[in-house]
Amino acid sequence: MFWKRKKKPESEINRIVRELAECLLQPGKEIQFNAKAKELSGKVSISQLGDLSNLLHSPPTESNLFSTEEHGLGGWLSCCQFSIFELVYHMGEKALPFIRSFAWGEYDWTQGNAIEILIRVASDGVRRAELIDEIKENYPKIRYEAQLYAIQPLIPKLNKNKELRMVFEELMKIPDFKDAYEEITEESA
Repeated sequence: MFWKRKKKPESEINRIVRELAECLLQPGKEIQFNAKAKELSGKVSISQLGDLSNLLHSPPTESNLFSTEEHGLGGWLSCCQFSIFELVYHMGEKALPFIRSFAWGEYDWTQGNAIEILIRVASDGVRRAELIDEIKENYPKIRYEAQLYAIQPLIPKLNKNKELRMVFEELMKIPDFKDAYEEITEESA
């Protein structure tokens, strides 16, 4: 009978995303989150990027650590999306085509995450000039919400990360980038 069917076991890629997203649900775990993402990215292959892409909008079943009251209605989806992009970031240069497809494709909630990753990759020195030129060309074409979302999480890191600050200085030559930066920093002042 159909109501007595056993649940399929969770796939390895779902387990990885769930485990990483659960780190985000626990206050004060940012350093552990980054280390965990780096570790788990070694278990994800390029051939699994399609699976990760599917999880961006159909995440694993909500964790027991998740609460709509505490984390918001879309909180679990956001945690999973952030976790997926962090995994992909740690996969390095070989994942750039995947990241670019979200950064410069049709508007989606994930666009800002992807652009943030491109900026971080550039600040790591990977294809820096190429990525900066690409961002300069495409950033003005994306929605303002995505522009804000792409750079907001990076701003607090500027004082501690010289390479990121250098990339930001170059990107400030884009009027839309500068406007987004000024709006975010004015709100937090």
